[in-house]
Amino acid sequence: MSVSIGVFEKPTIGTYVNHISECFRASSSDNLINSIPFTSDHPFYRPLAQAVIHPPSTSSSTSTSTSTSTSGNGFAIRAVKNIPDDPINQSSIAQYLEHLSSEIKENLSSFIVAVLKNVRGNATESNEEYGDFIRLHQVHIEANKLYGMTNEYGYIHAFMNPLIVKLAKSLVVKSNRAASVSNLPLRDPKSSRSIRDTTRQVIERSMQISNTTMTESDWNSTYNQQHLVGDIVWELGNILFRIYAERKLHTQAAELSRSLESLTPHEQKRFSSRGQIVPATVICQNYYWRGRIRLILLDFRTAKYWLDKAWNIVPQNQHSWNQRRAILLRLIPVNLLLGQVPSQTLLQEYNLPHFLPLIHAFRTGNIPLWRNTLEGQKEWLRRRSIWLILYERGEILVWRNLLRNTLRMYYQLDPTAPKNKCPTWIFISVMHKTFLGSGEVEDGNIELEDIICVISSLIDHGLVLGFLSYSHRQLVMKPSPHGFGGFPKISTVEPRKTQAIA
Repeated sequence: MSVSIGVFEKPTIGTYVNHISECFRASSSDNLINSIPFTSDHPFYRPLAQAVIHPPSTSSSTSTSTSTSTSGNGFAIRAVKNIPDDPINQSSIAQYLEHLSSEIKENLSSFIVAVLKNVRGNATESNEEYGDFIRLHQVHIEANKLYGMTNEYGYIHAFMNPLIVKLAKSLVVKSNRAASVSNLPLRDPKSSRSIRDTTRQVIERSMQISNTTMTESDWNSTYNQQHLVGDIVWELGNILFRIYAERKLHTQAAELSRSLESLTPHEQKRFSSRGQIVPATVICQNYYWRGRIRLILLDFRTAKYWLDKAWNIVPQNQHSWNQRRAILLRLIPVNLLLGQVPSQTLLQEYNLPHFLPLIHAFRTGNIPLWRNTLEGQKEWLRRRSIWLILYERGEILVWRNLLRNTLRMYYQLDPTAPKNKCPTWIFISVMHKTFLGSGEVEDGNIELEDIICVISSLIDHGLVLGFLSYSHRQLVMKPSPHGFGGFPKISTVEPRKTQAIA
């Protein structure tokens, strides 16, 4: 007796296995990703769940009859009447994969077993969220084994790219749910930290496969293929960057950024050859993450480089408004530390009034306002990873602007004053007025020694070009026609190297 069952109607385990094997035989990425039931609303989920929970009974005979039908995906599917009593094991699945090589058969059968067990669930698992997570995690592990298989021509299952990305995204969701309800000790394998570490490691394995080095000759012979494992390196990178950011794994994020910047062949060459395959939004987000980690590590010039690249390619539509705002949230502080002030129109367009008092304090040299704003908005700024760099790098620039504004007022009051020197008393006078009534430690306590310390620090940082004549109580500066030769543009000053502890 023959059985003819369409895979979209009521799939048996045999028809489903044959369907997946056809996807691999045809290297069909679309059909493969559409055939893996990640959630219960998938059309395969309920029929497969019934099949694996209540498998058909079989006799001890090995007689098997098959027939052929066409699935909704266009493949010829063999329906098998006799199903083993325990259908979810590697040997029973492998019997449907005889046409494959032994290594592929072993890995593919393990993958299908993991998929079916994920559908079946585990009634003995008391923690439903953890059970959902660990079963999908096993699916990802088995998928990585298939994804990493190679022959003399390279990776043989590059068409799995979309599936690997979807698995990574789905696993992160399951991981977050399981971790959020776990209150076990940190060293417990079911603890929140262990769950997140397990998630990170399996996605890092996918990234390791995707981030493969290719010689020039290998690239020239394969770049025009439909699928290359390297096509998803940026998307997997974005997933890992977010994981690292949430867990403050800054060292790992910096290493990931460096690995992407040193791809072989270089990513620019990859974009020029296969740019149509990698969405611009994915590349933009990847640049954003690289800039963000450099910002956290106080390397704001490199941060500006990557954030500028992200800003230049971000789509200019309403759908990408949040993405543009996220870039600006990090780019504005970086530009401010380079002496570049954003327009009020830009701040209004992207709803960023938080920067207005900081910009005013920066321009005017109002140090009490700068300090109070940083303190008052500390939590808001810290959540966006920009408080530390403003705190570490910003105030000395505000002092510099205060001194420069003081010098401008001095020239306005005395146009005949020499353009390469000025008395130090003008700084004492203006600083006294700046801090008056502020409640800061400098309020009413500004002395010549304080001015000397401030100017000496600015000279040491290269923000003032000149020297102090203590006996004459003068600041002697680099001469220039306009009198501001002692105050070079902030953007031209190479900052002192500072490293944040990751």
